[in-house]
Amino acid sequence: MIKQYIKQALRMIGENKLLSVISILGTALAICMIMVIVILYVVNTASFKPEVNRGRTCYITTVMSNGKDDNRRISYSSLGLPLVKECCYPLKGAEAVTAINMDRYRPLTASSMDGLKNRTSYISYTDTAFWKVFQFDFLQGGPFSPAAFTSGIRNAVISESVALALFGTDQVVGREMKLDFIVYNICGVVKDVSRFASKAWAEVWIPYTVRDDGGYQEGINGSYSCCVLLKPGVTREELRTEALRKVEEFNAKTRDVKADILHQPSTQIEEWIGGGSEFGANLFYLYVRYGIILFILLLVPALNLSGITLSRMRRRMAELGVRRAFGATQGTILWQVLSENMVLTLLGGLLGLAMSYGAMLLLRDWLLVTSLGKTGLSTGMFNGAVFIAAFLFCLVLNLFSAGLPAWRMSRLNITDSING
Repeated sequence: MIKQYIKQALRMIGENKLLSVISILGTALAICMIMVIVILYVVNTASFKPEVNRGRTCYITTVMSNGKDDNRRISYSSLGLPLVKECCYPLKGAEAVTAINMDRYRPLTASSMDGLKNRTSYISYTDTAFWKVFQFDFLQGGPFSPAAFTSGIRNAVISESVALALFGTDQVVGREMKLDFIVYNICGVVKDVSRFASKAWAEVWIPYTVRDDGGYQEGINGSYSCCVLLKPGVTREELRTEALRKVEEFNAKTRDVKADILHQPSTQIEEWIGGGSEFGANLFYLYVRYGIILFILLLVPALNLSGITLSRMRRRMAELGVRRAFGATQGTILWQVLSENMVLTLLGGLLGLAMSYGAMLLLRDWLLVTSLGKTGLSTGMFNGAVFIAAFLFCLVLNLFSAGLPAWRMSRLNITDSING
């Protein structure tokens, strides 16, 4: 019986091609737009390699320096290394703290020792805790050692793409390369990292001890960001209390300026929407905005689909009347109409899921600001629960817009139904 209903539904799609295509595309576009928004949210907030600890990672990325006497604003920037060492590294509520200096606007030229092959590469200056906070897939070798970091030895971990560009292979541990004509020894090679992993992403990672960077404004301001991996059971509020106490102790040692870490430490979602800004992150506004957008994206296609389905049902009044005249029950007619719309919704849902994936790939430079790279999108970035929720919403709407007229028509007098 179910197979027969499916065959009838497919036949009805063929008989009303225009309306069927519009119904399928309406459902597909609604689901596609919702999934694109959700994917943008997921890739910026959910955990995936190498940022597998986003759920318990907090961020201190900016600091404001003010005058001690007049409290006037002097500078607003990333953190200076002295501030990091005195206020971030000693945090007892942290399992690990890493400092990162990554300039996305000033890449360096990585080249082979003979200078015949080179590649513009983005460099991250960091520490040994970086490899504990983030989990990379090493193809060969490993991170630079604590001893090498402390000594300022010029070791480098490079991505697979850089290794292939310079040497034609990823088995290059122990070989040397140049970064802007300065020689580095390669100690490890990792798989390419998606740019969605904004804190961990780079193409070459080297110890920040290879250069002298004391910051400015008495060590308050500089070019570093801190990622703090919380100990199990420690909350962001507890960490903030401890961090503020460390900042007060730091300010007691400065002469003319004082540091203000604003609303930080920030959670992953707060960092994404501007947790390090002067005004902090407003999560309530974010959720309200997303809710309104999703509601509109569902409502507009839903109203169109309802009108199309209702129009189609009115055109079939005579057909339903004839079926009743030949003995079809109200339940049989109602189930057949609903099954036809279920098939349309299913086709639209599957098409919408495929379209959402395609949209993210084709429009990645616009939607995501930056290229996804080789390891951009993955199926793990798709939220199955949201897809099912959007699909069920469209299904219920389609069934309601078709089922209610069908139920009303099935209760009409047979003669009235045949006469339309």
